[in-house]
Amino acid sequence: VPPVMERIKADFEKALPGIAVEYFRYPGAQLIAKVEQGRLARADEADLLISAEVAWLEDKAREGYFVVASGPSAAAWPANHMIHATVPALMYEMQVVAYNTNLVKPPITSYSDLLRPELKGKIATQDIISTNIFAQYDWFEKTQGPNFLARLAQQQPKLYTSSTIGIQSIASGELAAITTAGAGVVVPLIKAGAPVAMYVPNPAFGFRYGGAVMSAAKRPGAAQVMMDYLLSRRGQAIWAGGGDSASPLPNIPGSLDAKAINAFDAKAYPPAVTDPYRVKWNNLFKK
Repeated sequence: VPPVMERIKADFEKALPGIAVEYFRYPGAQLIAKVEQGRLARADEADLLISAEVAWLEDKAREGYFVVASGPSAAAWPANHMIHATVPALMYEMQVVAYNTNLVKPPITSYSDLLRPELKGKIATQDIISTNIFAQYDWFEKTQGPNFLARLAQQQPKLYTSSTIGIQSIASGELAAITTAGAGVVVPLIKAGAPVAMYVPNPAFGFRYGGAVMSAAKRPGAAQVMMDYLLSRRGQAIWAGGGDSASPLPNIPGSLDAKAINAFDAKAYPPAVTDPYRVKWNNLFKK
């Protein structure tokens, strides 16, 4: 999310002033389309990729989209946090409920609190535009009961394509609560003094960010240097040290506990699963 990327960019450029970082952020499906179209066109696109679309990363790794990270931190990376030989799982992201403390009283302490009558028409939720969002709603049904989604839809939530956008509506007071947002988006707002609080489930739904150096990179050396930074204890501390992400490495100051996050299995959500689920979801939320 932007606050995390700004931290990474600033610290990396401080550590290695000879390399400038330019980053672009896209929702899952848009990122995939951009990368694949750029590769077909042999365009000067990304040198390094970070994505939560783990199944796609694994498929493309087999097709040769990525190369092995070659730095010393990569050599020491734990094998149980590898998605593929060329794709380390860089970080674990926790999903929380965020709400405006001026508008929501008493505080939200469970997902069922989102169903309070006074919150009807005042909730934000995400449209299903990426695999992790499919998995999040599936997790809701499995942990909150089969009727939870139907009851949530009856609350007439406003749909957003990104929780980064949705959380701004909560901070501004346009809406009262958002069903799911990355802790990396919420924590900086709280630290900045916004009237925002969050409910942290335990265990919490979450996902992994995989990262890889592109085999078609125009600046492969710089990409390898940045990948090794991301895998280093310094890079992990910058990313997770704000208390908004969980590092795969032990004893990273400020990191959340990766063991408290149920990272979904992307392989469980192929098109044969997500296509009919989209129809079901649309019938509930887009009637």
